[in-house]
Amino acid sequence: MAQVTVQNRLGENEGCFTGNAEESLGVQAQDEGIPVPFSCGVGACRTCMCTVLEGLEHIDREAVGPQQIPTEEDAILSCIASLREDTPPDAQVTLRSENL
Repeated sequence: MAQVTVQNRLGENEGCFTGNAEESLGVQAQDEGIPVPFSCGVGACRTCMCTVLEGLEHIDREAVGPQQIPTEEDAILSCIASLREDTPPDAQVTLRSENL
């Protein structure tokens, strides 16, 4: 699957991982030691919001559950978003965690 890079709100890289389509991007980041914050875990509070700087076309915004609140067009809620099943293995996704 795709290489996912997570930046903090200042644009500094916090880490990267090879993503999958089975778990949310936030859970995958936390599993890799990248401290993407969570609160509700169901797409309703914006704590886990990330701006997608690269690779938005490879993300399923509601892979784990329905989005309960609106976000900007280039933003996702990482607690419910994941990579799309058809994401090519050489894809690059860059996220900026707004609360990190």
